[in-house]
Amino acid sequence: MKKQCKRKHHRQLAPTMVAMFLNPEISIQERMAVQALRGGWASTDTFNLLADARDMLLLAAGEREDKSVIGVCQLAGIALMNMKDRYNDKKKMGATGEEFAALDLLVDVSEEFWKRQPGGLFVDAEKALRRCRKLNAEEISMR
Repeated sequence: MKKQCKRKHHRQLAPTMVAMFLNPEISIQERMAVQALRGGWASTDTFNLLADARDMLLLAAGEREDKSVIGVCQLAGIALMNMKDRYNDKKKMGATGEEFAALDLLVDVSEEFWKRQPGGLFVDAEKALRRCRKLNAEEISMR
């Protein structure tokens, strides 16, 4: 019988805190997206960036069973859906004061959450989000 190594092999990824330090534009983009909404120069790409940030955070928080972060994601989800409905009606991107507060909270919690997580969780959440978006796009195209 052949001997086998019982040691577990883990992916070698930098902790998310290190990745964020090396790529600060991730957090800056999210904060600038909220500022774009405040300034009135936001676009649908701005909205999509915030939606992706919220969805990735929700996937990762679900994996970690972090109820407080999931709650923040749900609050931000309501704000984003309200903004989407308003955009569909008026063709203008904007938010109310409460929606801005929810998005500010989302950006703050997102930054703090990711700083405490292993790099693999971020990579996994990003892959899951891409898969989900691809499936949704395929489902829409089949209609």
